[in-house]
Amino acid sequence: MVVPFLGLGVGMFLLTLGIYFIRSKHAKKTPLAGHGDSVDTVDSFVLSIILSIGVILFCSLTVRHYGYICVLGGLFILYAVSAAW
Repeated sequence: MVVPFLGLGVGMFLLTLGIYFIRSKHAKKTPLAGHGDSVDTVDSFVLSIILSIGVILFCSLTVRHYGYICVLGGLFILYAVSAAW
């Protein structure tokens, strides 16, 4: 009985955080730009390819894009909680 309420709380928090990020005055900045410079030092070839793709995707996102991801995650969690309830 506690898990649905936790899901509701997390879903509402993600929705609130996403709306805050979308409407933020820093919405066009990329906060993670330049953080993926050490990906080339990974020993595994496959892991370095996966990390390179992930770094390119997540380091090029703006704050507004992170807000959209939070809103979609919050809506998905709220949908999953309502479907399970």
